[in-house]
Amino acid sequence: MADLRSVYQELGYTGVATHIATGNVIFEAPSPPPVPELEAAFQERFGFAAEVFLRGAEDVRSMIAAVPWTGDDDVVEVSFLEREPDLSHARELEATSVGPEELVVAGREVFFLRGLGRGVPTIHKESTSMRILGMKMTRRGLSTLNQIDVRYLQPRM
Repeated sequence: MADLRSVYQELGYTGVATHIATGNVIFEAPSPPPVPELEAAFQERFGFAAEVFLRGAEDVRSMIAAVPWTGDDDVVEVSFLEREPDLSHARELEATSVGPEELVVAGREVFFLRGLGRGVPTIHKESTSMRILGMKMTRRGLSTLNQIDVRYLQPRM
């Protein structure tokens, strides 16, 4: 992950950190950086393309607060979308939920409840979401987002 951190440092961002081996990069910038610049720097360094999904500290806190279920964080996942989907596509995706799994689209995120628990194959596949919404996404566990919030985004005392 040191190589990934160095990509962002070389672009001039400060406070650069990576969270475990998730591909999440936490950094400080005076304004949101252009995603194409980050993707190009990644491809130049590593020799392959990767999509970048940016969320600020307040975005992360808001999405954690917006999770529609309570309980075990290990069974809730959040997909980051490129943009907010059309309402008709969002409702179409939500209609694909098959109990005990649940899907809720809210803004630029899709909340997914793994109804059978962690480690159990899911009925719903991320590729289905991408096809219905017509865009790319990346999924993270709620427990990972909570760890990032506590470790990197909470104000320091």
